[in-house]
Amino acid sequence: MDIMRILEGTREKELIDSLGGIYSDIEARQGEWKDSASFSCLDGCGDCCSHFEPDLLECEALYLAAWILENDFPLAQRLMDGSHVSLNNGDGCILFNPDSPYHCTVYGGRCLICRLFGYSGELDKDGRRRWRPCRFYPSDKLIPFEHRTYGEDELSALSSVPIPVMSHFMERALSLSPDSAGDTESLRDAVVKALKRLMFIACIKGFDGDNDNGGGGNDNPTPLSA
Repeated sequence: MDIMRILEGTREKELIDSLGGIYSDIEARQGEWKDSASFSCLDGCGDCCSHFEPDLLECEALYLAAWILENDFPLAQRLMDGSHVSLNNGDGCILFNPDSPYHCTVYGGRCLICRLFGYSGELDKDGRRRWRPCRFYPSDKLIPFEHRTYGEDELSALSSVPIPVMSHFMERALSLSPDSAGDTESLRDAVVKALKRLMFIACIKGFDGDNDNGGGGNDNPTPLSA
């Protein structure tokens, strides 16, 4: 389903494209920091996602919904008709698969906090960067880092690239929908509403869902146009 073409000229596409730009910036900034600091998460971990369900802004829900429509139309249908079965017994994110080595079934469409966690810092009361490694990271794999908070001076000594600041990206996302005042909903509610909203627009524009082969999963995910 070419959802971005269908949405051409709509506010929804503007929000999705704008958030896509923020996501691209996050990936680039984090990539530079990870390379400089020689730090990355362990393959197949997923502990930070267990028992956790994010709350989504309007733009996040639309981006995720568009990604699902683009890459896994059968999943979109199950979510909209209520037949989707959570693989983690409903404990946390309904799109998390504990039995998969990749865990997130919508990785390309994942929301802000899922992209920012682990590789983003925060500002202290003086406006200086600080960062604490994920508490799930095994201590024996964390070297040269430790499970403690690192201040800006220490981070500068460990990496020539400043660590991205989570709030900077959150503020940019919040600015996309200033009228909503940062209103959020749980992923399980927000993504269904967003899917139905995008499908309503698609149907108005003549999309026939019965003729869409969709895709059985996200083995070869198609990125959104942003």
